[in-house]
Amino acid sequence: MRIAFIDDDATLASSVASSLSRIGWHCRSYADGRSFLASVHRESFDAYVVDWGLPDMSGLDVLRTIRARVPVSVPVLLLTARDAEQDAIDALEAGADDFIVKPARMGELQARLRALARRHTRQPVVCGGTFEHDRFRFDLKQQQASVHGEPVMLTQKEFLLALLLLRNVGKPLSRGHIREAVWGRNGEILSRTMDTHVSRVRSKLGLRPGNGYLLAPVYSYGYRLEDLSRAGPVSSEPACADD
Repeated sequence: MRIAFIDDDATLASSVASSLSRIGWHCRSYADGRSFLASVHRESFDAYVVDWGLPDMSGLDVLRTIRARVPVSVPVLLLTARDAEQDAIDALEAGADDFIVKPARMGELQARLRALARRHTRQPVVCGGTFEHDRFRFDLKQQQASVHGEPVMLTQKEFLLALLLLRNVGKPLSRGHIREAVWGRNGEILSRTMDTHVSRVRSKLGLRPGNGYLLAPVYSYGYRLEDLSRAGPVSSEPACADD
């Protein structure tokens, strides 16, 4: 999972990032509401953790902006020092999915984020170290993929990219999200490198409308994989050159 953590407490932010890193999640920290909102149109996350008492604005205002600007429903967990019943009502009515009263405990934070993720995503079939979606099957240990039972030769990066896309069908993924998940947090790659990998995954897995899927760029943002058997009408997006 990729988590946005919006809180001006640098010590807490560091603790949360370390805790989530140990379970294989990425955490991007923002010290105030405005710095986060400046990036909300170009970054995608699996969940948002927002402090109610930010230094420059209310966490409820950040929450409302997320609900207005993020095109898909992504869970939001509110951190608060308030514990009155009316505060809980205000948070939930503003669009929060859950909240934690400070001081936050790392184990509880992880558990609540997992629970939110389960409620907000279609549950893929994961069994015995494999991931399955429709006709696609991924052996997570061997990093081998197959379509309709036939093996497909993917490089390590292509395997990770295909897995990320199929785990997030219908969800737009930002370039930053894709880069961190496939090339690592400190991975520096040319934009064209990502486009080339997307093109190869599209070709090797047959992610084309004739096969029921559309893997398309989202202008100035990233990519989205649509399952056309489940999706409604898909708006056309500018395509990358040579894709």
